[in-house]
Amino acid sequence: MLTTSYTRFGANYDKENNLINFRLFSKNGTDAILCLFHKPKGEDSFLNIKMEKSGDVFTASLNLSNIPEIKSVLDGNPLYYGYRVFGANYEYTENWTPGSKKGFKSKLDSLNNRFNPNKLAYDPYAKELSHLHHSVSKDLEIFRSGKLYFEDNQRLAPKSVFKINNEIEIQKTTKRALVDEIIGEVHLKSLTALSNLESAGTYKGAGEFAANLKALGVTMVEFLPLYEFDNNEGIGNYWGYMPLCYFAPHKEYAFNQGDGEVISEFREMVNALHKEDIKVCLDVVYNHTGEAKVYNNDKEDVNLFSYALIDNKEYYKARTDGFYVDRCGCQNDSNTAGEGFRNLIVDSLEYWIKQGVDAFRFDLATSLMDTRKDADVYYDAKKSIVGQLKEELQNRGIKINNPDESADGVNLIAEPWTCSGYNAYQLGNFPEFFAEWNDVSRNTIRAFSVRPNSVDFLAIKHIITGSPHKFGNKNRSLNFAACHDGFTLWDLNSYDKKSPNTCGGSDWELCSSFKGDKILRDKAIRNEAALLALSYGSFMIQVDDIVLHSKGGNNNSYNIDGDVNYINYNLDNEKQKLSDFIKNLIEFRKKHKIFKDKLYVENMEFYGHLARPFPDISPFWTLPDMNFMSYKTYNEEETFFVAMNKGNNNAKFILPREVKNEGKNYYIVFDTKSNDFYPEGILYEPEGEEPTYIIEPHTIVFMLIKD
Repeated sequence: MLTTSYTRFGANYDKENNLINFRLFSKNGTDAILCLFHKPKGEDSFLNIKMEKSGDVFTASLNLSNIPEIKSVLDGNPLYYGYRVFGANYEYTENWTPGSKKGFKSKLDSLNNRFNPNKLAYDPYAKELSHLHHSVSKDLEIFRSGKLYFEDNQRLAPKSVFKINNEIEIQKTTKRALVDEIIGEVHLKSLTALSNLESAGTYKGAGEFAANLKALGVTMVEFLPLYEFDNNEGIGNYWGYMPLCYFAPHKEYAFNQGDGEVISEFREMVNALHKEDIKVCLDVVYNHTGEAKVYNNDKEDVNLFSYALIDNKEYYKARTDGFYVDRCGCQNDSNTAGEGFRNLIVDSLEYWIKQGVDAFRFDLATSLMDTRKDADVYYDAKKSIVGQLKEELQNRGIKINNPDESADGVNLIAEPWTCSGYNAYQLGNFPEFFAEWNDVSRNTIRAFSVRPNSVDFLAIKHIITGSPHKFGNKNRSLNFAACHDGFTLWDLNSYDKKSPNTCGGSDWELCSSFKGDKILRDKAIRNEAALLALSYGSFMIQVDDIVLHSKGGNNNSYNIDGDVNYINYNLDNEKQKLSDFIKNLIEFRKKHKIFKDKLYVENMEFYGHLARPFPDISPFWTLPDMNFMSYKTYNEEETFFVAMNKGNNNAKFILPREVKNEGKNYYIVFDTKSNDFYPEGILYEPEGEEPTYIIEPHTIVFMLIKD
């Protein structure tokens, strides 16, 4: 795949005609000025060009042959630019100058326009931002619509960076379905921050760490947000869930800090990961931005960075009184039903796919189901941008794969909820080309160990069969035991409640210290990893959890740029053995394709402790005192037997009799009472005429049945 920097909007180089073309979408803007700068800070623009408008798009073209000041871009030098946009609340007048009140009507009009040409807007399609707002103004006052509303901010404002970069060929990975992947979720900086690499904590460092990721078993790395964000926003924004620009990689993660260089380093990282046959998934946040915020409950004092300046009404959902709608809990909701934001989403995805990205995980994806532009919502999986993404991208030559489809294409993953509002929880309701984060699976996996009395075997049956009550017979469940948003695997089995140092974080999250019993703790960790591996669907684990990283009980470390989040790979003997068990599980799941085969579910036969099959309608599934369950399943190549005991006492059970009658034997792969793991199985020879096995409390046993 050859990378490309071309996008439908933004700044693009036309080599054939030696032009830089600028296109800016603004449905409600009436006039716009393109401002060019020699430097990112400290200077006024050296050239201002009145843009032409046709329909909803402003355009301008720069002929490099006619403008000596910008010819140097052909030599690889960056060009800095921004926009001044006018509209109904601040009209354009001839001879307008920055800082002038000419044309001013109101800070906010009845249609929710917030145009202010005194504030320079960066391009929503910028491939890089020169710097961030907090780096030049701690209180952001110069970038707000408050008391400095009429003061020109061009000398301080972040600029869009345009640079002609060399395209590179990015190596392809092996064709694999999403359900075949081992998805390792990780924060890019945390991945290598404690490594000995000179490039630790950067895109380059992540690329150089690719072989280590492969050794951990990861086949697809899911990075927390990499779109440009301000780490100094609020009390900290380390995770990056407050995006500023959907085409610009976060510059702080670049080893080479030269202007215009970050996208090249990002591409090299993707290529390095692909060379190790590791796919790249981006966690993308289109439900809100890091811009829109109301100060002191004053609707006329808000941030004016880009989207609000270019077309506030088109990019954000707002009430009739002017306040932003906030169902996602981040101070604003994107207007994903508006043409501007729909363009941005599809164009952004296309751009990153052309940088080699293989998959996307959509944060609070229910927001993208919204089909209303006003303050209300109406979620429609077919008519919204969610339902139309596959067709939109396929019209651009990009194939979207279903989760169980192995082909050249891209995978889409939904976090199927948002934070508040009616009908915000949409698990199972996304189009079939989406995999979905399954929090029911997560809670059931945890409950088996942490709150065994709260979960019955019907719930466990659901998760190991791919949650058919949510997804029907489609293999769309993305299963996980822990993710960035909550306790790590180690901590959920080490603490009874979150650390008091946590900023926010759920108080109800399932967890237990097991009263300090390390044997129970380690068994619980093995159980959770085992249930995850046994569950039909896609497999996701934090890279942190493969090495049993602890955050000291902090279950919401979004704001901490430090050791709480940085992954330590130097394990003591105790953690090393648990880590080895998890890695063995990962390799076993990768090797045995039955876990992704529909026959895994279709051929399941469930048993009680007397080796009697239980029909689907058996009351066994929901009996509160039923603590033992087992099942056998097979495909054309192999047969598995699994038994689990969630009770407090040993359970002696009879193994299915037909196995011995067929002249086959049981081979133990693992019993979660210990870290022992036998990939080929170790022969189990039961005593007596009846083949029996004694399973310890809170334990899962996995066996191969073979000659």
